[in-house]
Amino acid sequence: MEIIMGLTDLFKKAFMGATDEENRKNKARMREIFNSSVANGDDYKLIYCHMENYTNAVLVQVTRHSNFIVGYKEGEVIVIPVDSQLTEYGDVMIFNKANESNTKTSLGFCFVGNKDVSLQFVPMTYEPGITAGARHSVSITQSSAEVAEFKNFFKKGLQ
Repeated sequence: MEIIMGLTDLFKKAFMGATDEENRKNKARMREIFNSSVANGDDYKLIYCHMENYTNAVLVQVTRHSNFIVGYKEGEVIVIPVDSQLTEYGDVMIFNKANESNTKTSLGFCFVGNKDVSLQFVPMTYEPGITAGARHSVSITQSSAEVAEFKNFFKKGLQ
């Protein structure tokens, strides 16, 4: 029985980007990071987002991977940059009407910004473990419904 469970976990990791245990643990860690950084953190829905920026130099192509915990509720978006292991995280960035922020979506990307900072990212349903970029992403799966709700929030904008 344990062999079958182990094979199932390998399959999930390869094709879904995370085992059930990794998914549960990483979602709990995201919530822990968010709640320790934001007052009333449980008032926000959370989603994991990823971004890759490509730079073509003359002799080399550089890819920069970024990971974000994005919390959102009516009228506000909070973004926390994290590493792919959820061990290190950056400063909280708050976007709302008070700081003249806005949101939008285009071609699967979500944008949030104001006069000081602008971010672009992709809300992930999963990152297959067999892709080259998977090792730079948080091991997590999110439902299509979760991602659709997030994109709809960004389409609607901050109100």
